[in-house]
Amino acid sequence: MTKARAAAALGVALIAISWAAVLFRLAGVPGGEAAWWRLLVGVAFTYIACSLAGCQGGRWLPVSLLAGASLALHFVSWFESLRLVSVAVSTSVVVTYPVFVLWFERAFESIALTLPRVAGVTAALAGVALMAEPWKGAEASAAGVGLALLGSFAGAVYFYSGRIARKRGADTLSYTLSAYTTALAVVTVYLVAEGRNPLSVPPESLPYLVALGIVPMIAGHTFINYALKYYHASLVTTLTLLEPFGASILALIILGEEPPRYALPGAVLAVLGSMVVARSVEER
Repeated sequence: MTKARAAAALGVALIAISWAAVLFRLAGVPGGEAAWWRLLVGVAFTYIACSLAGCQGGRWLPVSLLAGASLALHFVSWFESLRLVSVAVSTSVVVTYPVFVLWFERAFESIALTLPRVAGVTAALAGVALMAEPWKGAEASAAGVGLALLGSFAGAVYFYSGRIARKRGADTLSYTLSAYTTALAVVTVYLVAEGRNPLSVPPESLPYLVALGIVPMIAGHTFINYALKYYHASLVTTLTLLEPFGASILALIILGEEPPRYALPGAVLAVLGSMVVARSVEER
């Protein structure tokens, strides 16, 4: 039953995070302000849930500090990337977390780089590369892709930190609240240093910013944190490679933004690669 709940949580999370790029575009605000509102809503909801559930508190504070700082960098850099390149390109680059996580697990946990794992991640990343069409330099600008890649590295640190905390017994809500609060504090300091006020966003942007905090944050990242206790971080992050396809479909329907021509073969490679990794990674 526990494994079934973790699998269901991952399924819900994949659907939820696919909405992030579109909601950000609809909000029409800079990346820092969008990250601040997303985290504010996430902290508020998690605090209420944590209070009702009687959480353990900040037992894994050192790990959550690293996770929170990484999450803040992930959100700000990725949102800024979305202002420079298409949803398909930005999300395709930012979900390359497994490349980094695979080496984190190898370096810190001595987890073997088996042929199926490497082949699965390689196939999935090849699918993402096809979808991003990196040879089209006019669309995939260096700045936009670079920011998305920075967001990918920061996201990998965040997910791997969550894996460590969850393996050592931290409950989902306690760890999540600590990480989200740290991320909110980091983004707040960043905005203050830049002389920007997140409360000055246009009123018409607020519904999308609140939705950004509820859907991809609460139903997305929080459910991912839950699943990290039962699955290796490389498995979880490889499954998130499916996000660009959901995001691209939503961008086409809602924003009228057509995905690259290689979306279908890219999707096939990404799905097959994710399935290979899912079958080859030992579950906890």
